[in-house]
Amino acid sequence: MFNQILVPVDGSEAAWRALEYATALGEKFHSTITIVHVVQAHYTLPTVGINGEIPFISLNIQEVEATGYKIIELAKERIGDYPTFETNLEFGHPAERIISLASNNAYDLIVIGSRGLSGISEFFLGSISNNVSQSSPVPVMIIK
Repeated sequence: MFNQILVPVDGSEAAWRALEYATALGEKFHSTITIVHVVQAHYTLPTVGINGEIPFISLNIQEVEATGYKIIELAKERIGDYPTFETNLEFGHPAERIISLASNNAYDLIVIGSRGLSGISEFFLGSISNNVSQSSPVPVMIIK
């Protein structure tokens, strides 16, 4: 039923829980799991400013990319000896890249954490899991 499962990870607890669920499903259906982390080429972090202003602090893309590879390595450790998985580091807007991967590959399911960002970041950037669930061509399981 689920031959190919896509699991986006961002290092959040919700993402790790999603990976656990995907692994359990994958074991049941003998699925290949693809773990993906999406690096935003023009990544900014909103911070709380003075007088209600919200300044954005740009991050060096090499630093963000290096962090992405660290998250992929953590995901490999967490998936352990799962027999068939692959990893992928993508560049772009997370929701758009996840939807594109689902559209252009043979994934049967996306398993994603409900919240990767928190607070003000999620307010400004929108919920990635919500965007994915609304636009995905395949079923999406959102894990809290």
